[in-house]
Amino acid sequence: MKALPLLLAASLVANAAFVTVTLRRTASDVESTSASPSSVTETKLSSSTQSKTSASTDVVSALKANDPEALRDFLRAAGLPDETVRSIVGTAIWSRYRDRMKALQPKPDHDKPWWKDDQRNNRFGGATREHRTEMRRLQAEANNESTRILGPNKDNHGWGWQDTRLSFLPEEKHQNFREIEQDYQDLIQEVQQEMNGFTLPSDTEKIRFLQAEQKRDLAAILTPAELADYELRMSRTAQQLRWKITRFDGTEEEYRKIFILQKAFDETQNLDGYGNAVNLGQDDWKKRQEAEKALGLQIKESLGAERYAEYIRAQNHEYQQLQAAAKRLALPPATATTVFNLRYEVAAESKRIADNQDVDYDQKIQLLAELGKTTREKVTANLGSEASGVYLKSGMNWLTNVEQGNVIKFDENGQQSGWDRIQKPPAKKPASK
Repeated sequence: MKALPLLLAASLVANAAFVTVTLRRTASDVESTSASPSSVTETKLSSSTQSKTSASTDVVSALKANDPEALRDFLRAAGLPDETVRSIVGTAIWSRYRDRMKALQPKPDHDKPWWKDDQRNNRFGGATREHRTEMRRLQAEANNESTRILGPNKDNHGWGWQDTRLSFLPEEKHQNFREIEQDYQDLIQEVQQEMNGFTLPSDTEKIRFLQAEQKRDLAAILTPAELADYELRMSRTAQQLRWKITRFDGTEEEYRKIFILQKAFDETQNLDGYGNAVNLGQDDWKKRQEAEKALGLQIKESLGAERYAEYIRAQNHEYQQLQAAAKRLALPPATATTVFNLRYEVAAESKRIADNQDVDYDQKIQLLAELGKTTREKVTANLGSEASGVYLKSGMNWLTNVEQGNVIKFDENGQQSGWDRIQKPPAKKPASK
C-alpha cells in the first residue's frame, strides 16, 4: 500500500458517505420492487425510515469503532464490491498510522526564501535517514495488516505498472523483492545525495558495493532463472536499453539480442552513481570509443544492417524532433525519415561538387548555395512552412555551412563529424618580363 496515508485518511469521510448513499439506494430499490404503491402503509414507511437510519448509523459506528475487521465484514455483508471494501477498510487501517507518519514528516521551514530552491536534502524532502527508516517500517506494518485483513492485493496496491516487469516472479516473492529493492534504492539515493553534484572515487565504490549486495540479497530469494529475468527487466542496463528500444519500436527478440551485448559492455565500464563514465583520461576515452565501436558492430551484425540503421537513427535527437513534428501535424509516417536522410544526400552532393574538376571555384560556391536552397525547399515541402521554420533553425544549422561553401560530413549516427572548406585557388602570378 504505497498511497500516502494522509491522502487516504482524508477520503474516509467521502467513502463513508458513499456507502451510506449506496445502502439507502439499495433499501429504496428493494422497497420499490417488492410492493405496489397502494399496499404501502404508514407502518411500512416508518419501518423503511428506521432501516435507512440504522444502515447509516451502522456505517458510522463501524468507522468510529477503529475495528477494520468488523468494518470489512459489515461492508461485505452489505454487498459492496471488493474494490470499494478494500478502499474503505484500507483507509481505516492507514488512519491508525496517520499521526505517527505525520510526526515523521519534515517540518516546514517558514524562514526559507520562497524564491530559491532548497539544494540540501532535496531528494528526500529533508527527512533524516532514521525518519525514513521508521516511515518504511510503519508502511510495511500497515501493508502486512492490510494483507492479513483483506488478503493479497491483486492490483499490487495500486502500482499495477510493475506487474509487467514482475510477471516472471511468483506472487509469494513479490513482497520480499519489493522490500529489497526499496531498501537499496534508498541507500543508493543517500550516496547520490551526499555527492551533491561532485563524484569522488569513494562514491563510485560505495554504489558498486551496494549494487553487489543488492544482487546478493536478491540471489538469496530468487532462483538463477528468476535472477536472470530480473537483470533482463530491471537492471540499470535494462532501464537504459528500454528507453532506446521504445524509441526504436523494437521487438522483444531484438531487445534480448541487444541486452546481452549491452550488458557485457556495461560491465567493463567505470561508471559513477548515475551510470556515467568517470575518470577517463585521453587513453581511457580512446579505449571506450573503440569499445563502443566494437559494440556497434556487434549490434549491427545481430540486427542486420537495415534495422541497425533504424536503431541508430531512433536515438538521434533531431530525428526524435522530426518524429514529434510528424506526429503532431499528422504527416505521413515516412516524413521524419525522409527529412532526416537529407543530410546524407547533401553530404554526398557537396562532396561531388567539391571534387568536380570541370567546375571552377566560383561555380562551386554557387552550386553549394543552390544546394542549400533546394534542401530548404524540400524540408518545407515535407513539413509545411511553420514546422520547417522551426526545424531549419534548431535542427539543420549544418546547412548554413554548406551554403557558405563547405563540404559537410556526417557519421553513421547522423551527427555532424566535420566539414571541409572549398579552397580558392591561388591567384596566378603575373608573367615576368
